[in-house]
Amino acid sequence: VEQHGVVDGIYRLSGVSSNIQRLRQEFDADRCPDLGKDVYLQDIHCVSSLCKAYFRELPNPLLTYQLYDKFADAVAIQMEEARLVKIKEVLKELPAPHYR
Repeated sequence: VEQHGVVDGIYRLSGVSSNIQRLRQEFDADRCPDLGKDVYLQDIHCVSSLCKAYFRELPNPLLTYQLYDKFADAVAIQMEEARLVKIKEVLKELPAPHYR
């Protein structure tokens, strides 16, 4: 996405809905769509839009409900080094699929 688009705001802007649906169908059918196709390169926002939709539609967020309070506490730590250590500790508690 960042190689083919204007990075500033690329994850904020929406792609064309027909392109998003086409890309979703390719993922559902092939599991490995060609993101180098002109249709996707010309509307790079459809890639980031589908990515955001994927995370939004997960039944349990990537950073799970169960670990929310621990993540919130970790990011609230003022000292950067201590904050990063705590975040890494909480990440290790994620279920394997979420961690990967």
